[in-house]
Amino acid sequence: MSLTSAQILDLAPDASSRKAGQDQAKPAKWGGLGRAGDVVWGEIKGSGANPYRTVADLSGPSSKCTCPSRKFPCKHALGLMLVDAAAPIPEAEPPDWVAAWIKGRESRAVSAEARAQAAPAPVDEKGQAKRRQAREGKVSAALDELDLWLGDLMRRGLATVRREPYAFWDRMAGRLVDGQAPGLARRVRAMPGLVAAPPGAGAAGPEASLALALGRLSLLVRAARRPDRLTPEQAAGVRAAIGYPVTAEELAGRPGLVDEWAILAHAVEDEDKLTARTVWLAGRTSGAMAQVVDYGTSGSPLPPVPAAGQDFSGALAFHPGDPPLRAVFREGRAGPARACALPGATSVAAALDGFAEALARAPWIDRWPVRLSGQRLGHGADGAMAAGDATGCFTLADSAHFPPLMAVAAGGHVDLFGLYDGFALTPLAMVAEGHLYAVPAQDARPILVRAA
Repeated sequence: MSLTSAQILDLAPDASSRKAGQDQAKPAKWGGLGRAGDVVWGEIKGSGANPYRTVADLSGPSSKCTCPSRKFPCKHALGLMLVDAAAPIPEAEPPDWVAAWIKGRESRAVSAEARAQAAPAPVDEKGQAKRRQAREGKVSAALDELDLWLGDLMRRGLATVRREPYAFWDRMAGRLVDGQAPGLARRVRAMPGLVAAPPGAGAAGPEASLALALGRLSLLVRAARRPDRLTPEQAAGVRAAIGYPVTAEELAGRPGLVDEWAILAHAVEDEDKLTARTVWLAGRTSGAMAQVVDYGTSGSPLPPVPAAGQDFSGALAFHPGDPPLRAVFREGRAGPARACALPGATSVAAALDGFAEALARAPWIDRWPVRLSGQRLGHGADGAMAAGDATGCFTLADSAHFPPLMAVAAGGHVDLFGLYDGFALTPLAMVAEGHLYAVPAQDARPILVRAA
């Protein structure tokens, strides 16, 4: 198989790696280029006495390089794959170091399968119960403090909050982190951005956006205090929103949903010292929407995932929660997209009904994925940028990407994928004229990349 340049650049861990990878994508810099099936390799001169040896498996995608970089993939791996994307590297017999890497990957895959089938180690149930009880106590205390804090904000009035510095919000978020409720802390840390947003920056003013965020946070606190009134899936969703992790054992017991999953877009955000990457997928047969989230640090890079514009043929296991959304990859394989249609796309009216249904089941949802078909882009009656059809329209929040969206749409009907927060839709991908265009995850420029 082969990847497009856009798909390869979407794998870069940051913007500087994207640029550096493009600088390495010159065939003249490489020696010993070769290919065996989906595996490509080559050698490139670096700062050391010996050239760096780089190998990549395009089906993973996965790569390895002898350079000292801690980023994954490194700039040399990106450059090697970009060279192949521009002109396929010819087939050749793998040298010893490439053959050893291929054999090592196969051995690790076999070992991983064996570990999965092996009998589980004994569980220290008493220790687990003690740790679980300690955390429940910390989270309960954090909920009490957050409830008091929210009550104080309401009594003071939201207009006075705009004068508060970032430290005011960060202190509360820090206490929630100490109380082992990182999901709540993330929501509090996002609020200064809502307060500081200039009027007219979105479909709602700062006060309305802040009031909605505080309302959702309050509903989440109330739900956390009444788990007995929720279904097991709803209660699990509340715990996930607070920040409780889902264990590998829990996920192993969840059923897998097998489908041809279209990779619609990637999104990358920095959360404290972590890099959070979200992969958005839609099932071509089931129409189900899925969100795969991975976290990485400078010393622990993000795992390889299928690129935007590819299809993942296999199973996803969904985390407990209602409505289901977050998932993990199980067995399967990435490959070229079977079609460039947007699975599950509907009209504006149907999409709004779906959003209302999701809120009814989990009213603390802050953003929900929306898939729209047959949309026209333009300006609404109030002058705001919008996408709509005969049943209604969505205001678009991401004004920076509106010009390239308009240019690609060229006045025609398009399918659109994005995240809706109740006020405006932030576009992440668009299907026009049989091609998928995605907002790049690691590029701040107002551009779209053709992913398929």
